[in-house]
Amino acid sequence: MNTVLRIMILIILIYNTSQNERVIYLPFDIPGSQMAATIPPFGIFIESEYRHEGDVPGSILRHEKVHWEQYRRKGLAKFYYGYLSEYIKHGRIHHSMEEEARRLSK
Repeated sequence: MNTVLRIMILIILIYNTSQNERVIYLPFDIPGSQMAATIPPFGIFIESEYRHEGDVPGSILRHEKVHWEQYRRKGLAKFYYGYLSEYIKHGRIHHSMEEEARRLSK
């Protein structure tokens, strides 16, 4: 498949998944201590070893889906601005968006 076609497919995927979460299980570890990351509008990325958890209370997927809902509620720019500015000020533990995701995913 040529490069132009790959780029076109990627653009279509981005536009088609901008509001609906897409879960991608990674065959490698995410750097650092994270097991997953929500990266709108691309999707929810989870290390494949957590695939067996499914979407149940307390699961990583449930937590990340809360982040996706935050993105849908705030929009792309406000989601990233809010997340990054609060991460810089408070870190990940005392971050209000992380606290909400922990609370609602249980």
